[in-house]
Amino acid sequence: MDMQVLRERAGLTRAEVAFRLAISETSVRNWEAGRTEPTMTPKKYLDALRLFKCTPEELAIASEKSINQQHKRKPGRPRRFRENQELTI
Repeated sequence: MDMQVLRERAGLTRAEVAFRLAISETSVRNWEAGRTEPTMTPKKYLDALRLFKCTPEELAIASEKSINQQHKRKPGRPRRFRENQELTI
């Protein structure tokens, strides 16, 4: 189970999670895509547990799984190179 599955299991949209935790929707999207890990105050952490209706272990596993997933990156998306940077193969 990853962060998106945890959110969907609770029947919430990204906007609802963002509103209820007083964070940006971009933060929620970044958690789900594995770009960032959730960092919260102890109060927000408890709020997140209630919101997602999960145990601390489930939240930790979901966060870890989201970070470790490689398939979230869009296939074929070009990487950016700085000017004069050599491409090594």
